[in-house]
Amino acid sequence: MAAKRKFTGLNVVTMSKCQDYANRERCQRGDAIGDLKCIILDCEGFYYLFEKLEAFITYPKLEGDLEKHHRDMIEYEKNHESIPDLMPQFVVNGTLAAELALKAIIFKEKQEFEYGHNLRKLFYQLPEPHKSILTEKICQEVHQNEKTLLNNLNNIANLFEDFRYCFEHSVIGYSNFLNNFIHIVCDYAISLKPTDDKNNRYALSRSTSPTLVSNYTEHLPDKKLLEEKLRELTDLALEMGEVEETD
Repeated sequence: MAAKRKFTGLNVVTMSKCQDYANRERCQRGDAIGDLKCIILDCEGFYYLFEKLEAFITYPKLEGDLEKHHRDMIEYEKNHESIPDLMPQFVVNGTLAAELALKAIIFKEKQEFEYGHNLRKLFYQLPEPHKSILTEKICQEVHQNEKTLLNNLNNIANLFEDFRYCFEHSVIGYSNFLNNFIHIVCDYAISLKPTDDKNNRYALSRSTSPTLVSNYTEHLPDKKLLEEKLRELTDLALEMGEVEETD
């Protein structure tokens, strides 16, 4: 049975029971909204790169005008002649985005997800109603049925690891189902991203180390001290106003 991971707030570090975590209180109480947003933000980043690469490497479509298509192909080849093969990076970014999307959906309902990159396993672990919604959406938009969906999920299940180490394979490939699957699950997961930003420390933590974020929050001026200083400044301003009127 695969090991389950309790997400602890830092997506780049696996920690056990919140030990050695600068923001231990948040970890121990389980800030599910902040953690869900964190997973989806990572998904968005890899999905963004996938879409950029998709637009860059996709060949021009033939839309009836053969001469225009021929010119477009010449231009495409010219623009790509000095560019290395980006297919592995394209697939790795896309499958990782889809993996994070599925894990985000699972985490939203269960506050945990399993280790691993297998997209088929993650898809069938989706809680309801999300699994039914995505299954129906994929079947309608990608023209699948129960059998072909299972076959295609089996085909793409391990593409993250296959393309990450594509030099180890003599033959490797995938169908257009992968592109469609990535778009559908990522768009769906991103639509679930929490919008409540009252925890500003979380937003800061995306670009700053946890220790610095914790120190920044803990060393803000005391609210009572700020109120006293405000009263002092107000009294001083009133006194200066009275002196000016006397003169």
